[in-house]
Amino acid sequence: MAKSSVPPHKLSPASKAMVKKVLAFIRKHDNFLVSGHVRSDGDALGSQLAFHHLLKKLGKKSQVVCDQGALPDYRFLPGSDRVGSGPEDLGTKKYSAVFTFDSGSWERLERISAALPREELTVVNVDHHASNERFGDINWVDPTFSACGEMVWELVKASGVKPDQNIATCVYTTIVTDTGRFSFSNTTTETHLNAAELLSYGVKPGAIHNALYRQRTKEQLAYLAEVLGRIRYSDDGKVGWVVISRELEKKVGTPPGDTQEYIDHVKSIKGVRVAVLLKETDEPGKVKVSWRTDAGIDGIALASKYKGGGHPRASGATFRGTIEEAERVIVDETIRFVQEHAS
Repeated sequence: MAKSSVPPHKLSPASKAMVKKVLAFIRKHDNFLVSGHVRSDGDALGSQLAFHHLLKKLGKKSQVVCDQGALPDYRFLPGSDRVGSGPEDLGTKKYSAVFTFDSGSWERLERISAALPREELTVVNVDHHASNERFGDINWVDPTFSACGEMVWELVKASGVKPDQNIATCVYTTIVTDTGRFSFSNTTTETHLNAAELLSYGVKPGAIHNALYRQRTKEQLAYLAEVLGRIRYSDDGKVGWVVISRELEKKVGTPPGDTQEYIDHVKSIKGVRVAVLLKETDEPGKVKVSWRTDAGIDGIALASKYKGGGHPRASGATFRGTIEEAERVIVDETIRFVQEHAS
């Protein structure tokens, strides 16, 4: 492929320094564990795999392992067939370091972080969430990027290796998924410039779009229909929410694919300013909560009440209690928050 003439991302001085620091660290070591948050989405998994391909080009060894592995929606990504899904895939190797991508905290790696001897490891934390806890020994956190994958792309370009279609496909997927197909408020001029640059390395947007959004199974659609039938609303219609309980899973099975798409359907409803998804986990007394908000309603402020984080318009947290308690407390708090902050 011809070298791209697209102008580079305007890195802040801090991020320029971090790119150099991270690459210098990589060159001094040989064997890396690469991970991301549990149930890695398109940005998290795409970042991990793009980085894995970069390490290979640099002559380094790496293993990608994230809790629950490569979800079905993302198994078209190059290298996804070799992603480990749990502690059993960590092996007995001694890793030079652990790189984490798109994870706001060490605990969000869940079973992976729980199985690792943190005090014996050097952790490099790469993320674009403002709420990141800076849990690494090296922390590169820059919320100006629309996707964590764009940060990996900066490493690729600064590394001196020749980008290829595999890397570009993984990075492009991170951007498409984390910007809501270039529709969210984090979509910037530079987002599109990066996308254009990636196209010059052989990315096929139509194929990626089809893989992400046009491969729904009958089971996924049946589950979606069940979920949509359970949406509830506040009296003024500004808050919509849906609950995915273990009782629902007993009735219709485990949610196939990425459950986060359900909250996007709730948010798409006319008049809904904030959408909430509450999902009961397999661990008793643990409920995953996600928010999607309109501009001007800070999702991070909502999530931080429960030690969560994310982006201003897309955030999440963990609630400790029953699913019934979670629905009552979270929904009431969200309704109050909207009443106080929505214009």
